[in-house]
Amino acid sequence: MSENWPIVLIEGIIVLGGALAFAWWQLREIKIDQQRAAEKERAAAEPQARRGGEADESAKG
Repeated sequence: MSENWPIVLIEGIIVLGGALAFAWWQLREIKIDQQRAAEKERAAAEPQARRGGEADESAKG
């Protein structure tokens, strides 16, 4: 086992690096998905706000 420690160390670093890269990628995707969901909510709320404002103005008219 003593002669294999460099390979074990390199393999461990590769595995750890892969796990960190995967975690970073997943957190990045979550952030992007949250931003897209917020944009959709804003886009869905915008026409409702316009309709509500137009209805109030026509009632005053």
